Amino acid sequence: MDRTLLGWIFVLGLGFPILSLLLGEAAERLDRQEHPLAGAVRKIRRYVLPSLAVLLVMQQLLKFTGTATPVRVVETITWSAAIIAGIVLINALFTTHKPSIKWQLQVPNLLFQVARAAVVLSIGYYVITGVWRIDLSSILTAVGVGSVVIALALQDTLSNLVSGFLLLIAKPFKTGDWIEFNGIEGRVIEQNWWSVRLKSTLGRQFLVPNGTLAKATVNNLEQTPVWKKLSVSFSYDDPPNKVMLALKDVVIGSEVASKPFPIVSSYGDYSINYDLWYLVMPDKNILALAELPQRIYYLAQRHGLTMAYPIAIEYKVDAKQGVPNRIPQVVQNRQREIATYLRSLPYFSKVDDAQIEQLSGQTRVATYGKSEFVTQEGQPDDGLYIVLSGQVRMRLTDEQGNIQELGQLGMGDAFGEMALFPGEVSPVTTIADRDTEVLVIPDEGITHLIQVNPQFASDMIQFIEERKRTVQLAKGVGQESTLIASNGRRMPVQR
Repeated sequence: MDRTLLGWIFVLGLGFPILSLLLGEAAERLDRQEHPLAGAVRKIRRYVLPSLAVLLVMQQLLKFTGTATPVRVVETITWSAAIIAGIVLINALFTTHKPSIKWQLQVPNLLFQVARAAVVLSIGYYVITGVWRIDLSSILTAVGVGSVVIALALQDTLSNLVSGFLLLIAKPFKTGDWIEFNGIEGRVIEQNWWSVRLKSTLGRQFLVPNGTLAKATVNNLEQTPVWKKLSVSFSYDDPPNKVMLALKDVVIGSEVASKPFPIVSSYGDYSINYDLWYLVMPDKNILALAELPQRIYYLAQRHGLTMAYPIAIEYKVDAKQGVPNRIPQVVQNRQREIATYLRSLPYFSKVDDAQIEQLSGQTRVATYGKSEFVTQEGQPDDGLYIVLSGQVRMRLTDEQGNIQELGQLGMGDAFGEMALFPGEVSPVTTIADRDTEVLVIPDEGITHLIQVNPQFASDMIQFIEERKRTVQLAKGVGQESTLIASNGRRMPVQR
C-alpha cells in the first residue's frame, strides 16, 4: 500500500479524533474560566473539523478531483464553517467596550465591523472564484462603473465615511474630551462613522460631520484646565505694578478660575491694556467670563483704579501767563458720611466727636460684588471692617476639615478684629452675599482709640471675646476663650 495513503489513513483515523478531544477539553477549561475564546474553539471543533475531515477523505482516500461537484459542496461547507469560526474568533479578540480580559483589544465599532466583513468577503470571494470557478471580472467591471457614478453622487457622504474611519483609527480625541476647531468648542459625547456629537458650554448639542473635522485643525483640550485670558484697560495714572497686584485678587474665591497671571499687553492711546490669564476647565470658561468682569469693576472701586475710556480733557488758560492748565478732577470725599455712620454705631457711642473725626479721616470705603471674598481664613486682615451696606456671610474650616457657616453680618456689624494683633491671621472667611460696602478702619486707628478711651477698649474686648467663643465653638475647640493671641501678644489697653 502507498505510504502516502497510509499516512493519510493514520492522520484521519487517529489524528483528527485526538485533535477533537483536545479541542473539547480546551473548550471546557475556557468555559470554566468564562473565557471569550471558548466559543471560537467550540465552533472549530463542531463545524470546521468534521467538514475538513470529510473533504480530506474525499480528496486523499477516495481520490475525487477538485472539480467534482461533491468536493466543491463539501469545500464550500468547510469554508462556511471557517467563516462562522472566524467571526466568533474576532468577537473574542476584539471588543468595542471596556476589555473583559487583559489581552483583549478595544477598537472602534467601525473597525470591528470592517474586520468581520473582511473575513466574510475574503472567504466568500475565494469560494466563488476558487472553488466554483466563477469569473467575476465582468461583474466587477459593471460594479466599478456604477461605483464611480455613485461615488460622484455621494462624494460628501463617502468623505464623511472615510474621514470617520480614519478618525476612529487615529483616535485624536475620545468621548469626554473637550475639543476646539474653527472657533467652535464642545465636549465629545458621541462618535461614530458619520459624525461627532458635541455638547457646548451652554448645554446645546450639535453634530459635526467627520469630513469637517478631517479638514480642520482640531485642538484636543482633553479634560484638564486650560489658560484663558480676560483683557481690561486702566488709566496711565495707575501704576502697572499696582494694577497687576490688584488683578490677582480678581480670581480669589472663584469656584471656576484659578492661578491668576496678569501682564501688560500693550500701551494704547488713552490707557494701558492688561491681559489677565487664568486657569479654567474648558466647559467652565463661560461661567468665568460671566463672573470675572464684574469682579474687576468692584476691584477698581476698592483700589481707586480708573477704568479708562475716551474722554475730552478740559483745560483753562491762565489769564496772566497764557498757559493752559488742566482742570483737576473732583474726588469724592465721604469723610462726613463715614463720621455720621460711626456715630450711629453702639460701640462708638462713648467716643467724642474729635476722635470720630480723626478716625473717619483714616477710614476708607471698599466695595465688593456678590461672591467676592472680603477676608480670608489664614490671611491677615487689612483692618477692622464694618458693614456700611449690603451683607456678608462668615464661614470657617473646623478641626475635621469641613466648612462651617457662622451666619450673616449686616449693616453696622464688625469683623476683621484680628488686625489688632500684629502677625495674626483671620480665623474666618467673609464673603459678600450681594453688592456690599464696608468701612475699613486701619489697625493703628483702632489701637490708638483703645489706648485713649477705656470705655471703647472695654466694649472692644467684649466684642472680641464673643467672636472668639463663636469661632472656637464652630471649630470644635473646647479650650477656654482668652484675649491673648496665639503669638503671646495681648490687646494694648490703657486703664
